Amino acid sequence: ILAILLIGVMPARALYKSLRGKRDKANRPKTYIQSSAIIVGLLVVLCYAWLRAARAPTPLGLDIPLSERGMIGLAIALALFVALAIVEVVTKHKRQGRTDEKAKEKLKNNELLPRTRRELTLFLGFALLAGCGWELLYRGFLIWFLVPHVGTIGAVCIAALAYGTAHGYKSRAQFLGSVVSAFAFTIAFVLTGSLWWLMLIHTAAGVAGGFGSYKLASKHDGTMLLNSAETASS
Repeated sequence: ILAILLIGVMPARALYKSLRGKRDKANRPKTYIQSSAIIVGLLVVLCYAWLRAARAPTPLGLDIPLSERGMIGLAIALALFVALAIVEVVTKHKRQGRTDEKAKEKLKNNELLPRTRRELTLFLGFALLAGCGWELLYRGFLIWFLVPHVGTIGAVCIAALAYGTAHGYKSRAQFLGSVVSAFAFTIAFVLTGSLWWLMLIHTAAGVAGGFGSYKLASKHDGTMLLNSAETASS
């Protein structure tokens, strides 16, 4: 049942919502809560089935203690964070010249990212669940479930395509990006057998995106208020 939900229902639901073209721009909190509830529900199903069968967590990629390949993955994740931090510091002065219009355009193209403090709080909870939950479900569980039936390559293709498609279709670039990143993460899991470092990267990316969006929205709103006051005074 869980495999059917992940491979069939979730991607179909996302594509249907995308193709229908309806998006409630003012109801981001509801979206975060609903998405979080779906992840929790799927995790409950997984936990029930896993515990009922008395299986160990290691086949899901939850290697405790961390395996050698898991340590290598964690080292890669930390090195990636350090590299991104260096790039952030080096290029920070270049981004300071961006206009409010560019900031507004960036926010417009990311409707699901938070704008207000309340949205940010809900989004951070969702980002944690998505970063850990989706990795456990689409990488850990699906690979374990599919490999005996279709082999490793088949399992990677099915799991990656299902997860990429579950992001919906907003544009060709977005869809291809989702599929490519899904393949990268799935292959990385197969090579290391550990999910901890992928959970760390996935969660950190979501949290960084949330804070970045909130910061841009706050700066844009403040700039607009300042411009409005200057116009009124003149």
